[in-house]
Amino acid sequence: MPATTESPRATAPRQTRAIRVLCVDDNRDGADALGLLLEALGCEVHVTYGGEAALEVAIAFRPDLLLVDLVMPELDGRGLVSRLRQIPDFEKTTIIAITGQKDEAPASVKKVGFNSLLLKPVALAEITAALAGLVILDEGPSMRRGPARKRPADERRLPMDEARRIRNERDSKTLTQAESEAAICDGIIRFQEEYLGWRPERIHVIVIKDLLIVRIMGVLTLAERQLGKSSTPEKGRDVIKQVRKQLMEVARPMLESLIHEVTGVKVESMHHDISTVTGEEVVIFSLASAPRFG
Repeated sequence: MPATTESPRATAPRQTRAIRVLCVDDNRDGADALGLLLEALGCEVHVTYGGEAALEVAIAFRPDLLLVDLVMPELDGRGLVSRLRQIPDFEKTTIIAITGQKDEAPASVKKVGFNSLLLKPVALAEITAALAGLVILDEGPSMRRGPARKRPADERRLPMDEARRIRNERDSKTLTQAESEAAICDGIIRFQEEYLGWRPERIHVIVIKDLLIVRIMGVLTLAERQLGKSSTPEKGRDVIKQVRKQLMEVARPMLESLIHEVTGVKVESMHHDISTVTGEEVVIFSLASAPRFG
């Protein structure tokens, strides 16, 4: 990224909420660097390292802006934007192509559905111009956070922008196990607050070899607790479990992408259960291999 003496945060456009940006690039260092720049501008950022994962993440994350690398294995940038434009929610979303190929013509990417083209390394002025062109409106009560619960003193959280900064500054480009677990903890809490509308009482994340285990305590809403005490508790329990399972499937692309970004390892499978008696939810992610920590 080109050096600048201008404060990025000072040039960010004012909006009614943070602009959601999805960065898609199979080059991990490049994607993380772009994510750091956007976070400095006050954006809410999610980073994915491939087109296939980005397709599912975009549906869950609902970004206002996508920055998509053109050359990626499996599903490249052109294929991704073509499939996104077939989804009604993304017909008018701003999607910008990014590439290191100097001979790429802007007209060719616009033909397949991109709004514009930026060359790597992307300059700060180009990013701020793209953000300035967006008009972001408040999405109403359905997207607002539920009542905040008191944060436990022993809760370990590492915001993703801080995790990216730490990793970017290290020669190994990796986090420690404790940092990785804290970053995943923070990501899950933020997702539940911002997309599901509530926050659990406590969450604990631990990595054991190629398994990532998430214990979430105090997850039941008041309505769910009442449903569990109804005249037919077995039916109420089944309804709660079914709804929670569906919510986890909605969250799955985002969570798997988060874990991949933090650990550098892809998720192979996810297993989930919830106790309607204790209000404890357990999610186990099976990883492709044991992560290498710094």
